[in-house]
Amino acid sequence: MSKCDVVLIFPPIRTWDNPRNFPTGTGLVAAILRDAGYSVKVIDANGLRLTQEQTVELLKEYDPAIIGVGGLITTYKWIKELMPLVREGLPGKPVVLGGSVGTSIIETALRNLDIDIICVCEGDVTMPILVDALLNGKEIADIEGIAYLKDDQVVKTPERTMVADLDALPMVAWDLFPMDVYLQNPVVGVGRDIDIISSRGCPFNCRYCYRIFGRKFRARSAANVVAEIEALRERYDVDFISFQDDCFVIDKKRVYEICDLMDAKGLSKHIRWSCTGRVTVCDYDLLKRMKDSGCVSVSYGIESGSQDILNNMGKDATLDQDRAAIANTRKAGLRCPVSFMIGYPGETEETVMQTVEFCKEENIPLSALMFTCPYPGTALYEQVKDTENFKKQYPTEEEFVLTIGDAIDFTVNLTDIDKDELISIRDRALKLVAESYVGPTAAEIEAQDKELYGPELYAKAQKQMENPAMQEHRKRHGFNEGKK
Repeated sequence: MSKCDVVLIFPPIRTWDNPRNFPTGTGLVAAILRDAGYSVKVIDANGLRLTQEQTVELLKEYDPAIIGVGGLITTYKWIKELMPLVREGLPGKPVVLGGSVGTSIIETALRNLDIDIICVCEGDVTMPILVDALLNGKEIADIEGIAYLKDDQVVKTPERTMVADLDALPMVAWDLFPMDVYLQNPVVGVGRDIDIISSRGCPFNCRYCYRIFGRKFRARSAANVVAEIEALRERYDVDFISFQDDCFVIDKKRVYEICDLMDAKGLSKHIRWSCTGRVTVCDYDLLKRMKDSGCVSVSYGIESGSQDILNNMGKDATLDQDRAAIANTRKAGLRCPVSFMIGYPGETEETVMQTVEFCKEENIPLSALMFTCPYPGTALYEQVKDTENFKKQYPTEEEFVLTIGDAIDFTVNLTDIDKDELISIRDRALKLVAESYVGPTAAEIEAQDKELYGPELYAKAQKQMENPAMQEHRKRHGFNEGKK
């Protein structure tokens, strides 16, 4: 008899840094399974920085009937190294794979990871049904939203309809995770910072973006979101919320409602927050309202200073819209982190220099210039995966997936530029922008920090910045603090 029904494993990500992004998806599935009456434990190998061997030792101790593991596509290599140890230490236990690491490469995962079943896309409804079937010896062929091998053939059951009412989902099972680890390692914020995902899906067409939640925008209500913030404040004394939605601002009416509720409940006095933006959506009035309710930072994926490359990407945005969003965000008094990438198909030295000129004009520091990576499941991947250029670098999908890491690392060359030359152009671009960038003075930064955070949180931020790891994190993921 197993000691518990299910153990969920969340693999490490970005092991060169402290654990920062809370595994919301794993925490939500854990809460759903627990609410359904199953005994659940979580092994957060990311938060605890566990090796595969340490993970299996905990698995043996918990002795589950079913093992669940999953995460981003970047965890593929770690899971591949984990599975032989699981099979040796816990023979016969069914293993379910979830997250983009399974959904985006179904056949590759089934044939190479020694797992039994993939929970495709959202697991909120599928996992309780699947767990019931596995515990009670029921047939799984009629369960929607799964994939598995049968007689060496890949079987994909019909897709499950995605959850329409996100308010019906429970709050994340925070108590099953090492919360202090995440709270003490801010993503964008300061103080005790934690992630929230308040919506799913993105209706835009960026070809490089993987959308496990689909293109239909579905959002939790303002009341539901603010109730979660209240709970986090009460249970964990949270100072800062990092909204990690695909695009937080899509429903402007909902954003205003969240701001109104945070004000009404007094949360705006104590909680600061950040979110993802969209240059075609964020106007000055919205940004100012957000700031008045505790927002300190809105991030944008600008990605390129070349309109031709933006068009290739399917960004549906113009450089003028990019400029307006940056100007309005700064005018509202908000921090404005922006991201850029290099190496998209069609990239030339000239288009990279156009990105350099854009950054110079807008006085953007360009602390990082990420290499384009065609993640499986994206339109970009479908565009390049069968080309001679890609096949020459990675003959099989698994060979490619095994190399995927942080976007700052070079993975695959999608351009006509020589690889070494592309890296050289990237380095030169960073240098040229750094030479022209005029940042705020230390006194100006201090004044803005105090104004954005308030005295108590400002003091916490100063204390955190004494940590070398935090200094390196801020340097790598710095704010767009230029002046224009």
